[in-house]
Amino acid sequence: MKIRGVLLACSAGALWALSGIMCQILFEEYLVSPEWLASVRLLTAGVLLTGLNLFQRKGPRRKFSPSDFFSLLLFSLIGMLGVQYTYFKAIQYSGAAIATILQFTGPIFIFIFLVMNKEKKINFVEVLLMAATFLGVFLIVAEGSIQTLNISPMGFAMGIASAITLAFYTLQPRKLLIKYGEMRIAGLGMLIAGLAFQPLRPIWRPEFQMDGYSLGLVISIIIFGTALPFLFQLSSLRFIEASLASVLTVVEPILATILSVVLFHSLFVKVQLLGFVVVIGSVILLTRLSDKKVLPEDELIK
Repeated sequence: MKIRGVLLACSAGALWALSGIMCQILFEEYLVSPEWLASVRLLTAGVLLTGLNLFQRKGPRRKFSPSDFFSLLLFSLIGMLGVQYTYFKAIQYSGAAIATILQFTGPIFIFIFLVMNKEKKINFVEVLLMAATFLGVFLIVAEGSIQTLNISPMGFAMGIASAITLAFYTLQPRKLLIKYGEMRIAGLGMLIAGLAFQPLRPIWRPEFQMDGYSLGLVISIIIFGTALPFLFQLSSLRFIEASLASVLTVVEPILATILSVVLFHSLFVKVQLLGFVVVIGSVILLTRLSDKKVLPEDELIK
């Protein structure tokens, strides 16, 4: 049974990696707006997940209190919308591989917040792992030297912003997830965020030349890059613990890097590849060392 959970969690990471690659294709070959893609992805996936949740649930449903509804709005507009938009912008400016590895540093910001909020005690080993993570990011984006900076400032800023917003939507809705359920909160969060984006980039105005290939990519991103990996990640928790499920999504940055080299002929020097290894290894160790009782319901909804 544990093997099934491992396979589901790894599949979620692989699908998220493929989603990033498909987004990069749309940005580079069709000049798709990240704003429009975030708009259509959030709204459509929100409808799918909310509809599935309504179909599965039977009997009366708990109503949101005013304070819980306000928390849901914050989660939707700052967390869900923020992480999707900044991640897409990071891909646009820096490519799927670097955007993914920068977002993968999200657990570092989760750790910092928990320590500042006195929910967790800091220790020397975890400080070293955090330092190693930032060193790895430095090796990736600067090739070991500020003079050889190999990433646009906007790409770096959006990548770090995606990690920070990832931390926000992981931590902020913890009580909502326990009270109302993961799928309901995720679906409503996507739906609200997607609706909020409509005045800026309505889904009926793609503003690019849509053909069968680009339409297929958009549909694939919605289904295989959003709805399915979330369901796989959620289903994996029936067989393995949450901390292990989160660590197994390390498949995402690894696969994104490999596909970037194969499909886009991205060139990474040895120092950058070392940076990838350092970041991935440090985050995995930090996640495994973290107290499992701190975040009993933390699920990274991508």
